[in-house]
Amino acid sequence: MKGIKYIVTVVFVFITLLSFSQETKKVAARRKALEKQEVEKKKAADKSIEEGRERHKNIQTKEVKKRMKKNDKRNKKRHKKKAKARRKR
Repeated sequence: MKGIKYIVTVVFVFITLLSFSQETKKVAARRKALEKQEVEKKKAADKSIEEGRERHKNIQTKEVKKRMKKNDKRNKKRHKKKAKARRKR
């Protein structure tokens, strides 16, 4: 009899803890809003970085732009070869 009372008490306490630990609608909505803000902040930061890169490229002289373009092509080719070598392993 003591064992049954003990088990029932433990189950009852466990169920009440689970039911009271659930989030309210306000808390869930706030969490969702914060996550959305984080995503927006990240997008804005990425956009800002990209604009900075474009501005950097635009203020360079013609010769420098040409070297940068050539270097980008060379790096893409090297990266492609390294990726192929990694896949073969």
